[in-house]
Amino acid sequence: MNAFQLLSSSKSLTSMLFLSLILSFSSTTQAAQAKLAQQESKEQSAVMTSALCAPTYYDEQVELEYVNDGDTLTLTDGRLVRLIGVDSPEIDFKSSELSQPYAKEARHFLQKHLKPGQVLNLSFDQKKLDPYGRTLAYVYTESGEHLQELLLSQGLATTRVYQNDYFWQCLNLIELTARDKKLGLWSHPDYRAKTVDELGREDRNRWGEVKGVVTGYERKGQYLWLILDEKFYVGIPRAESGKFSNILNLNLLESPVIVRGSLYYSYKKWQLISSHPSQISLQNRP
Repeated sequence: MNAFQLLSSSKSLTSMLFLSLILSFSSTTQAAQAKLAQQESKEQSAVMTSALCAPTYYDEQVELEYVNDGDTLTLTDGRLVRLIGVDSPEIDFKSSELSQPYAKEARHFLQKHLKPGQVLNLSFDQKKLDPYGRTLAYVYTESGEHLQELLLSQGLATTRVYQNDYFWQCLNLIELTARDKKLGLWSHPDYRAKTVDELGREDRNRWGEVKGVVTGYERKGQYLWLILDEKFYVGIPRAESGKFSNILNLNLLESPVIVRGSLYYSYKKWQLISSHPSQISLQNRP
């Protein structure tokens, strides 16, 4: 190989290296720009929401197909979305007259507020799917309205924590405000918290609410028991007592509270096992 060939080969190699560097730099720049655009999109999503219970960003944008009921939506891609943190009255689709009070009103409220094809933003919590395969999400409109907040503020749903609980305290405050004003379902006797003396056989093994005054505590077995009116026992698992610090740190003796959960009658006394602090609410909040 002569000198001219060596020089030509060297120039060719240099050009290839230079081109490789340019392509590498371009690829890195595009990746950085894409990442920046994604971050800006998330930040813009957070800025757009007017909700009290607002995420830092949205996880997914979807389109609505139709409203199933007060807490379930169907998307255009066929997925069912279950609203996290709320429970609306149940609709009996076979016998409409057997639907729970305010079940139809809750569905009608969402149908009036949302339209088929409307774009919605989803924000996920720790658990993304429920046992039935439904997508679990906090749902927001493009203008930033939070569907869970809207339902609770109108008294068309109650709060209920299954596993996801990121916004439970925020949602609980909205529910308590609607309860105090007796809005929607809170004006109906079926949703009134019962006293211990009002509980009957029909309340056994059912989800319900009980109101009373804290008259004592008892540590027994695996539970710390909160005693209402000296005869209703609320069990807090000792292994999970850390989750209840906001309640246990208060001096609750002689305080009126409302507790909710599955009611049991065992050993001649009513009881309820509380798995989450959202199940215990002060009636006269500090």
